[in-house]
Amino acid sequence: MQIGVITNPNSRKNKGKPDRAARLQSIVGAMGEVHETRTLDSIKPVLREFLRKRARYWVADGGDGALHWMLRMGMEVLQEDEFAGQRVAMPLTMPTNGGTIDFIAGNVGIKGDAEGLLATLRGKLERGQHVQETEVDSMLIEGVEATADGDRPFRTWGFAVAAGGIGQRFFSKYYEADDPNPRTIMKVVGRALLSMPVAMTPLGRVPALAPFGDYARDMFRPTRAKLTLDGMVLPGDEFTGIHVASMSINLGNVLKFFGKADQPGLMNAIVGTPSPWAIARNLPRMARGVEMVGREVLDRPCRELVMEAVGDELLEPVIDGEYYKNLKRVSFRVGPRVRIPKVVSAFSKAGPS
Repeated sequence: MQIGVITNPNSRKNKGKPDRAARLQSIVGAMGEVHETRTLDSIKPVLREFLRKRARYWVADGGDGALHWMLRMGMEVLQEDEFAGQRVAMPLTMPTNGGTIDFIAGNVGIKGDAEGLLATLRGKLERGQHVQETEVDSMLIEGVEATADGDRPFRTWGFAVAAGGIGQRFFSKYYEADDPNPRTIMKVVGRALLSMPVAMTPLGRVPALAPFGDYARDMFRPTRAKLTLDGMVLPGDEFTGIHVASMSINLGNVLKFFGKADQPGLMNAIVGTPSPWAIARNLPRMARGVEMVGREVLDRPCRELVMEAVGDELLEPVIDGEYYKNLKRVSFRVGPRVRIPKVVSAFSKAGPS
């Protein structure tokens, strides 16, 4: 067995496709196994079996979120006694462009859908051809989670985080759409800009106009937190932007961020207290993927960002598009390098890999 695939039949893209797992299994054939993972709890047992059968490639039938959960659960399984003593390494892990943004696949050059990518991977392995791979930094994310049974340790791994402020609010609006896609990004940005003149001027005090400002008021609402960046405590406890990543990201070819994270061993933090107007002025820079500017913005390489809740508001970072809630404290540090196969589907616009 060389290829292990997990697919979630409950995901947005797989609903109405009861034969999804069977279809993918027919593509990988005897080279691999496809398993349905209907719940998060069902992922670990499948990955244990993949490790026992020494699958070289783990494939997530989905996008950034699917790969995120595969990475998190895989890292936890590797630390279990059965595998830790053998020093088993994480297999190559691959997303399949099945999400709404797919920044990880885009970052490393993976092109095509799950069917085409699996067919290409199987074909290369059957012919004994070299499968090109790359390594990217991950982030180790640790903290304290508040639960009904008291505080407990929290740990996961990821690549990009909208931890608070404008980025986190953006994702809450983005995922309100029935079918979020690059056009949704434009709609969220456009609606926020149209709402700003009412929200940020005396027009917002006119009763008939006030509701038109609600969208921007919510989008630009600051997050209360104490931030420590590479040992330096940042002034204040309200931030309109708290973001960090271990790789550059491209949101649907609309907005690009974290270019400084492409230096091995470094993350890129974008944090600060810019006003809504200052954020809007940076939109052309976001579209080009260049450094954010302004006296209230820090856009710099870093090795550690620590975030602590202030007051009654707990932290709700969005990690690789996945919401995590009720965190009292969370730290972001450079994590292990993750190996990803660079597969291009023979059916993609890019042509054969």
